[in-house]
Formats: sequence, C-alpha cells, structure tokens
Amino acid sequence: MTRIPIALLVLLLLAAAPVRSQQQQRPFLTEIFPEQLEQQQLQFQQNQVQVELQQVQQALEARPQDPELRDSLLQQQEQFVLAFRDIQRQQLVLQQRIQDRLSGAQTVLQEQPPQPVQQQSQQPQPAPQVEEPFRKSPNVEGSCKTVSGESGTCRPLVSCLSFYAELPELKKQPCKLAVNEFGVCCPPKNRNPAINQPMTAATTVTGVIRAPPPPPVDIPPFTSEQLNVAAANALQRLNERRVLVTSLFTKRILVPTGSAAAWHQELFPTTNETLTQGEQAQKSVDASVGLVNDFNLTREQGTFALPSFSILDTVLGDTCPRTSFCQPHKYRSTDGSCNNIKHELWGRASTALQRILPPKYGDGVNSPRSRAANGSPLPSARQVSVTFTQDVDSPSENYTMLLMQWGQFLDHDTTHTPISRGQMGSGISCCRNGREIENSLRHPDCFQIEIPRNDHMFAPFGERCMEFVRSLPAPRPECNFGPREQMNQITAYLDGSNIYGSSLSTQQSLRTFRGGTLQSQNIRGKQLLPGNPSECSDDTGRSACFKAGMCISYVGDGRVNEQIDLALLHTIWLREHNRIAFELSRLNPRWSDEAIFQETRRIIIAQLQHITYNEFLPIILGRSYMAKFGLSPAESGWARNYDPELNAGITNAFAAAAYRFGHTLIQGNIHGYGKFGNIRENLVLSKQHFAPFNLYKEGALDDFIRGISFQSSQNFDRFFTKEITDHLFQGNLNFGLDLVALNVQRGRDHGLPPYNEWRQVCGYEKARNWNDLEEYMDPQTITRLARLYGSVDEIDLYIGGVSEKPMKDALVGPTFVCIIGDQFSRLRRGDRFFYEEGGHPSSFDQVQLQELRKSSLARLLCDNSDDMALIQPLAFLKPSFLNQRVACASSSIPKVDLRAWAGERTAVP
Repeated sequence: MTRIPIALLVLLLLAAAPVRSQQQQRPFLTEIFPEQLEQQQLQFQQNQVQVELQQVQQALEARPQDPELRDSLLQQQEQFVLAFRDIQRQQLVLQQRIQDRLSGAQTVLQEQPPQPVQQQSQQPQPAPQVEEPFRKSPNVEGSCKTVSGESGTCRPLVSCLSFYAELPELKKQPCKLAVNEFGVCCPPKNRNPAINQPMTAATTVTGVIRAPPPPPVDIPPFTSEQLNVAAANALQRLNERRVLVTSLFTKRILVPTGSAAAWHQELFPTTNETLTQGEQAQKSVDASVGLVNDFNLTREQGTFALPSFSILDTVLGDTCPRTSFCQPHKYRSTDGSCNNIKHELWGRASTALQRILPPKYGDGVNSPRSRAANGSPLPSARQVSVTFTQDVDSPSENYTMLLMQWGQFLDHDTTHTPISRGQMGSGISCCRNGREIENSLRHPDCFQIEIPRNDHMFAPFGERCMEFVRSLPAPRPECNFGPREQMNQITAYLDGSNIYGSSLSTQQSLRTFRGGTLQSQNIRGKQLLPGNPSECSDDTGRSACFKAGMCISYVGDGRVNEQIDLALLHTIWLREHNRIAFELSRLNPRWSDEAIFQETRRIIIAQLQHITYNEFLPIILGRSYMAKFGLSPAESGWARNYDPELNAGITNAFAAAAYRFGHTLIQGNIHGYGKFGNIRENLVLSKQHFAPFNLYKEGALDDFIRGISFQSSQNFDRFFTKEITDHLFQGNLNFGLDLVALNVQRGRDHGLPPYNEWRQVCGYEKARNWNDLEEYMDPQTITRLARLYGSVDEIDLYIGGVSEKPMKDALVGPTFVCIIGDQFSRLRRGDRFFYEEGGHPSSFDQVQLQELRKSSLARLLCDNSDDMALIQPLAFLKPSFLNQRVACASSSIPKVDLRAWAGERTAVP
C-alpha cells in the first residue's frame, strides 16, 4: 500500500468548502430546502473526515516504528481520501439541485474561486499620479418581488439585516446581485410589525423609559445653619477617613499583588483627577448620611426629601460641578462635553450615571441594599450564584463569539465605573486569611462577599470572604444633598472613546502626529497595538501587554488586555483608523495631520455606530423593537431624530445590571482556527486574563479572527461557564473570583431596585407570587429563585433579567430589552453627532452617508486582517446556506468608497 502524497492531501483540503470547528455543529435553525439540510450534513461529514485525515497524516509524519501501526495508518488514510472525494461528488449534485430550486436554471452554478487578498501594507505607499474622480458606486440593487408579493429591492444580505429574524422568508426569495453572486429580495422597512413590548405611561414612542414621579414625603424644615453644620461635620469625617486610609497603607493592608482580586481591580484604574472628584463627592454623601442620622429621617426622606436642599450655600459649595459655554463644532470633544449645547455635562466623562428609578439604599442615601423589605438579610451574592447558575454547555446554533465580543467592546466605549482606592491609588483589601478583616482595619468602602461554609470551590481552601470594593461616589449633578451616585469615568456616547480616549492628554499620548495616524508596533511588517510593558509582559519580557484608547494618565487601562479577543478587536480598529487616515491623506494631500485625524475619527465613529444599530442591536433587542421605536438605520437621506432635551448619559441599571447580559454568552475556551479549520489555539479563559501575548505570533491575528467569527457563543440563559463563576482571574492560583456574584454585589452596592420594580416601570405587571413569573421564566428557574429569595420582591435585577426567557425575536428577555433599548435610544437620539443626523456642522453629506451605510463587521475584519480570504457577510451569525462564506472581494460585503471625502472642507487648519 502506498502513502498518499502530502501535496494531494493539501489540494483536497483546499478544494473543500469552508471548514467548521472540530466539534460537530447542528444545522442552522432556519434552513428551508431539504437539499440545504443535506448539504449541511455533508459539510459536517466532510469536516469530520478532514479532521481525521489530518490526524492520521500527523501520525504518519511522526514515522511510527511499528510496521503494523504504519500499515494501519496508511489504510485509514486511503479510506479517508476516498470518503472525502465521495462527499465532494455528492456536494456537486446537491449544488445543482439547490441552484435549480433557486433560479430555475439548467446549468450548474460554478463557485467563483476566492480572489487572493492583497496583504495590507503597514507602510505608506506612494500615491498614484492621477486620482480617478469619485463617482457614485454602481447600483447593483434591482427591483424584485418577495414571496408574499411585495415589491422589494435586491441587496446584499448585510444591507437587509434589520430583517434578520425573517431569514426563513428571505431564503425563499433569493435574487441575483452579480455574476455567480446572490442577494436577497429585501422587503420595505416601513412595515409595522407586531411587538409584545408594551406601550405604557412609563415608556415613550422612542423606547425611552419615563422616570416615575417621586412619592410624596414630608420635607424636613431644615435651616441654612443646620445644613451648614451637616456640611462642616462631613469635612471632619473626611479628615478622619484620610487618617484611617493612611494608617491602612502604612500597615500594608493592601490587596495582595498577583491575587485574583488584584487583577480584578486592574480593570478599574482611576486618575488622580477622578480620585479627587470622588473625594469631593464623598463630602456630600457624608453630609447626607449625617442629616439622616442626626434628624432620624426615614429612608424615603433620605432618598426623596434631601435632594430638595442645595449644598451651594454651604461650605461644600466648591464641590459643585463647573460648566462652560458651548458652541457647535464639526468635531466631537474628547471628553464628550458640549455634545449637548444646553447641557454641557450630559454624557461627559467623569460625571454621574443617571437613574430611571431612585436608588434603594439601606439607609436611603448610602449603605448598600442588603436586606429585604421585612428586614431579613438578602442571600449572599455568592450563595445566589451557586444556587442559581449551572455550568451547562449550551452553544448557540445561530450566533458567533463576535456577538459577545462586540457587546463587551461597546461596554468599554460607554461605561467605566471606578472603584474606591486606598492611599496613592493602592488597591483596597477587605479580606485576610480567608476571613473578613476586623472593623478597625477595614476600609469604609469594603463590601466583601460572604462565602458559604460548604462552598464547593472555596471551602476546601478555607475561604469565607471574597474581595469586593464599592464604586467611587460621583458628584450629584444638581449640586444638592441626597443619595450616593456612581461615576462614569469615560464618555457615555458611542464615540470610540476606547479607541481614542476620554481626555485630550490620553488622546495625544496615542497619536503619532504624522498623517493623522495612531501609534502602533510594527511586528513583521504588521501593525499591532503599541506595547505597554509597565502593565504586564510575558515570562521572557519580550512581549508586552497592549496600550489602547482606554489608557488613563499614569497607568494603562487593563481592560484592553483582559482577554485576547478584546485585544483583537482593539487591534482591528487601530488598523482601520490608520488605513482610512492613509487613504484620506492620499485623497487630500493638503490636509494637515490634525485634519486627517479628526476626519478619520468621524468616519470610524460612524462605522462603529452603523454596525451597532444595523447588525448588533437587531439581534439583541429584536427587529420588531427596532422598528417600533425607530432605531433601525434609514435606507437613505438624513435623520432628524436628535432631541436636545434627552440625556444620553448611561443609566445605572444599564451599566450595573442589564448590559452585563453578555456574561452568559461567554465560552470557557477561546479558539483560534487555521486556514483549513484546524484548531491552532484552544485557550482556557481563566488562564488568559492580562496575557494577550499570542497575538505576537505569526498568523495568530487571522487565526483568532477565524475563531471569533465561527466559534459559537453560549445561549442567553442562567448557565454560566465555571471559568467565570469559580476561576475568574485565577491564572495559576488555586481559585479565582465569581463574576456572577460580583454582578449581584455591584447592583446592591449601587442601590439598584429589585427586579420586580423594573418589570413595573417597563410596563409589565409586578409579580405578586412565584406563579406570576411562569409566563416569563421556566419552572426550574423559578424553583431555584424561590429557594434563594423570601419573596418575588427581593430578586436582584441582574438575576431576574437573566432568568427571563428571550422575547420572540430578541436575544434577551423583556425586562432587559426594555432597559437596554432605553439606553440605545438615548445614545441614538441624545447624540448631536450621531452619524445619520442632518442639519448640524458635524453632519455628513448624503453621498458620504450612503457610503457609510455600506459599513459592516465583515468588511472591517476583511480589510484589517493579515491575509483573510473568506468570511460570512453577517459576521455575528454563523455560516449557513444563505450566510455562507464568500471572498473578501465579493460584492456581498460592500466597501465604503472614501473618494466621497475628496475635497471635504475641514474645520481645523
């Protein structure tokens, strides 16, 4: 028996259809034709044969000494090759039958071979002598009829994405885009689909939640003298606090370096300016607590009556936020100020998160929510996590890991709540030797999590205490007494602040000041993020962690290095900025560095916003919600949706609970795939925090793009991988932290009202008993909740939200749809610079706007990979018959033509 030549094996692999994961995948749920299902099954068989063939080949290359083993391997190899060829013959037959169904044609649709992708040059190339003038791209869209008889337009699937929930219908109405390329007959967007989201007095026609009016409370008759005494006492308490903090630092009561808690606190870096603001805010918090205690105010009076009194005329008056005069400008400010001309602080960095519902603090103003209405203690956050969650592998049949990763990237663009710190920015420790630190050595902002005695993970190590530090207080925007607020350290807007920073100093530290570009490392001729060795480096000291737009003053924000797929997306956006900057400089050779940078930043932000509202949000919120509340991008022309009276700032419930829904989508392992679908990297998540060094390897960036665009995310449910519930930031330690417990504790720290109150404000009836939840949760979930909580009124918002069954065409349940939808409506309608808005100095012209509407995540990945050749047009969705991988050069993945910016008038010298 002869050995099959390696060259033949390679040719067979290259001839194969795009390869999937080693793990057998089930068919995409919305396949229509029987032939399509057969094709999927053949693909799965082919993948398995290919994997086994590769394994046999690797065994042969090891040159086994046993003749019988070698003969057996050669025989298996020949069998696999024959099976491979047979599957390919069957695929050709099926391809003919499917084509006949689609077009009625008698000829076989020949698959167009992928065009080789030019390796992106990382160095500027000489500009051509003659630049072809910009002409509007040829319109490949034509009229067509849907299966229901409606007039539609033939478009690439990515341009019809708001109808992604109707994939079964779209698959029945393919249409021809170009030679050998098919699109879908896209129905008009002005249809009015039914939606289960209620419209009540609490919600508006835009999806924005109306805050309920405060309840009537008795207003204490405080005199100016009494208020000033409370303010002066607060200053005294602050001095006492400083003495304690200094003492703790001197006694080295600090979070141990290298511990899971220390790595967790790396995610919350703070500048000196932020710490100063937090200290100023602490004064008004202490003054409010003093008034509650000295005058025996009820919790309701602390929450609703104290805000009636200003601190402006007290000794704390100098802590009130300062505002400045704003004028319209073409370019956004770095810190988000003056986006709203009348309300300069709305959405600005280092301002308070806003609230829809008032907080539920234990004392009405400051102490965390820790007890039920009847006074009994709430279950420990760790006990909630252990009882409620399970580690069940529940991979999505539809969605890739890009869905989770995009969600995290957006989170880092819009929210960053700092935590309290010790002296000189040191980490606060609340536990010692597995127990709570004694009161005399405990920082006032400790809110440690109790670990049950029988905990399956921590008990064997004698751990009864999990580190947790409260969020830093923020100055109240109304400059009054009242409840503690939390800070958003970055801009609220979708403005790429995690690419460009939220302060001018940070932004300048990231620029080259040459050709409008951002700093990068050149590794083998490819751009990577600039190194940040002060943050972390590998064992050899040769590869450093990365620096990105979240860098803050003296320290790099560790969030970019939290895990490798996040660093991957940052790298993609860095390359996209520099790619566009180079092209704009070529089109406009007279532009200054500043003009190129600002115009590039405008385009990058527009692309980020378009992908979010066109591809991401229809999956999370559902097409019907997007349509009902006007969140889908327009097909043409400008929008006029800006509302200067709508605060776009991030809501506390969004930041501390609802937008953490993505944690249930996390996989325990991160995959990187080779060109032929073989798994080249299989990284255990808990060992990859702050270790993005694999991106330095040759070919690794494309491997991880293939991984993130094919590996399934987990489903939205109460199942979480133990990598984040037992081993978060564990590294090489014995145990880590629990992300679900941290989420629950953070909600209590922020005083978030319980789940039932959010149901009501979102237009659903409050549950009176456990049976009332049966419509929204499965029986097993309700049983677990009833074991934890004394009544339905005690359920934490985060736990209640992930307990809900997803809405019909959304990823999440109704309460989270309501809270997340409210926030993205604010970010859409409360942003004067939103890319579709017309009538402002910042507005794009209509030709530019149409080009920006061609932006897609698939195009972003294609243009900024090292050498990617194929990808599915809808990158958030797994490949399927309709969403099959195509060449990056395909018209199914449209390109933004930057010639629309030739001759653009800039607003800087």
